[in-house]
Formats: sequence, structure tokens, C-alpha cells
Amino acid sequence: MPLYLTGTWEQAILTAVAKAASDHSDTGFLDRTALQKIVYFLQLSGVPMRYQFDIYYYGPFCDRIPRDVEWLVADDVLLDTSLNSDKYSNFRPGISAEELLVSHAEKLQVHQATINRVVQSLLPFEPSHLELVAMIDYLYRQLKAGGGHGPWKERVIERFMVVKKEKFERPKVSDSYDTMVRANLIEV
Repeated sequence: MPLYLTGTWEQAILTAVAKAASDHSDTGFLDRTALQKIVYFLQLSGVPMRYQFDIYYYGPFCDRIPRDVEWLVADDVLLDTSLNSDKYSNFRPGISAEELLVSHAEKLQVHQATINRVVQSLLPFEPSHLELVAMIDYLYRQLKAGGGHGPWKERVIERFMVVKKEKFERPKVSDSYDTMVRANLIEV
């Protein structure tokens, strides 16, 4: 089936993420939030993309991703397998996925291990936990880029609590920050 609406590198990344998620479907589902956060962390892991993330209610958000997903669904590259797509989603490769993946196969092969690792690591998390860790990471990078020196933890947590207000309890934010430090994702 020819692709009419899709074909960009970024759309191939989204499709590769859905394919990797379908390989690990027993550990979680790929909803809109998970897709946003996985792509955010893929970009931080060195997978080149033109997506630009800004802070949003649920953490780092790129408004091009939902539009690309709509085009991918329209072209049967992605399929939403959820029972209630108005309420949540669960993206999987559609019947035209392989065509898009093949058209970017050489470049995807370079990044496939990273895509698999990030998807496998993040897919099991609840959307709210993905929101939490992505927001911590985003604020950490924002504060660090603004200059100054560590320690970063209290500055990040204070900024987090201002942005997210009462959505997460401070001890949970602190524990998540410490987990990210232990995983060498952010500095002390």
C-alpha cells in the first residue's frame, strides 16, 4: 500500500518505537504520553530528530508528534489498538509500517539498539511516572543551561514543585531524582 501522507525520518522513528513496543507488549502499552516521553529520551540519547520539546502540563511535549501520529494512523502505518481511543491509546505498527521502516532502514539500523533500549526501559512505567522523570530531566537541563553550578537537586525539586504544584509529593520527586542520579542520567 503506498504511503500518501507520511515518510519523514521522524515518522520512521515513531514507527520504530511502536514496533519496539509491540515486541515488549507484555510490559506496558504505548499511549500518547509514553510515546512523547520515549521520543524525548531518544533525542537525549543521541537519536537525531527535528522535534522540539517545550514544557507542558504533562512534562516535555512536542506538538508535532501528535500531528505526525495522526498522519501515520491515516496512512495505516500506525494502528491504535485501544478499546476507547478517545480516552487512551495503544499504538502498534499498522499494515504499512514496514514500508516506512524499509525506506529508512539504513539510518534506523544505526539507532535501533538505542530505540530498543529506551523503549524496553520506559514502556513498563505508568504515564504519570514517565511524566515525573521527564519533567525532572527537563527542569534539570533547563536550570543547568541557565548557568550556575550544583548542587542541582534542591533547585530542580523547588522548580518542579512550582511547575507541578500538588500533583506529586515532594518525597516522590526527591526519590525519583535520586534514582536518576544513580542511573547516571543527571548529576549530583
